[in-house]
Amino acid sequence: MRGRRLLVVALLAAAVVAVGARIWWVNANLPRIPLEYYGQGEWVPLEGAFQSSADEGTDSYSVMVEDATITTYDGYLGAHGDGTQELGEHGSAHCVVDVTLRIRNEGTDQGGLNTFQMVLVPARANEYLICDVMNPDALWPQVQEGAGSIVSIRPGTEYVVHIPYVFNGNEEVYEREITDRSFTLLVSRMPVRKMIEVTAGDVA
Repeated sequence: MRGRRLLVVALLAAAVVAVGARIWWVNANLPRIPLEYYGQGEWVPLEGAFQSSADEGTDSYSVMVEDATITTYDGYLGAHGDGTQELGEHGSAHCVVDVTLRIRNEGTDQGGLNTFQMVLVPARANEYLICDVMNPDALWPQVQEGAGSIVSIRPGTEYVVHIPYVFNGNEEVYEREITDRSFTLLVSRMPVRKMIEVTAGDVA
């Protein structure tokens, strides 16, 4: 009886080792997405890298983060709105990271860039900020009237956008003070993950 128990234990141990070895082998041999890091003020050639679909057409597109500042809801609208927006409804919390993104199209086709899925990740990396498009009083539609998820510019031109980033959540994000100053902007996910290291300053 004792010998049978030992045999069962040995077989179970062998099975656990075999499963562990298999998991290790799979993880060690999975294709890894290449990571590329760029600095603020540095052009990032997308070279076809995309957020969710290769159909975005980023082959001839490059982007550069020129600046980033922490500001309030009203501060963002005051700087980039057309003056028709209602102010004073969302308090005085510094709840927005205003990212100045320069986009360049050096090709001969219109192409496009999915800006909505560019997330801004604090250095602590336990949550992220998104372009403010989902809330009823979202900032992006108020300064980019009629803008869809794809920013598309004419060949041979550049365009500057001020993307308002807020924490991923509901309207309470406008009450949350942003204390982070170091971020990473994820500008593409596949087949290369391209990221820009961003330092945000306080608005004057």
